[in-house]
Amino acid sequence: MAGLIYDEVELFVICLLLGMVLAFFYDGIRILRLFFKHKDWLVDLEDLFFWLFTAWMAFRTLFIYNRGALRGYAFMGMFLGVVIYALTLSRLLLFIAEKLVPYWTKGKKIFQKPFVLLFRLVRKSLKNMVTEVKIAVKGR
Repeated sequence: MAGLIYDEVELFVICLLLGMVLAFFYDGIRILRLFFKHKDWLVDLEDLFFWLFTAWMAFRTLFIYNRGALRGYAFMGMFLGVVIYALTLSRLLLFIAEKLVPYWTKGKKIFQKPFVLLFRLVRKSLKNMVTEVKIAVKGR
């Protein structure tokens, strides 16, 4: 009997940790969205894949640790894991990420500038070549 209770406590703790890990993973997606602009359809697609992954992990965990039986305390453990993470580490990570965004934007612009200049030079050269070819074709 005690072994059964220990198994249930183990499942609850694992689900608690799973909730924290999944919330951490979603915070990673949110931080990427802060650093890189996303179109609405891409945000929707990212969210769809995240929720499919979340469902797969939840039911995989239940299948491995509880032979696939759905238990309310397992879902409560996942929910509490998300809540505990959101109230503690999530706030800190997002605060730090928001403070780093301006520096990232400046650094990105400095890094992009040589590539933008190179692209403009190549584009101008190609336009000149196309113009010369058009003149040569018309002259025939």
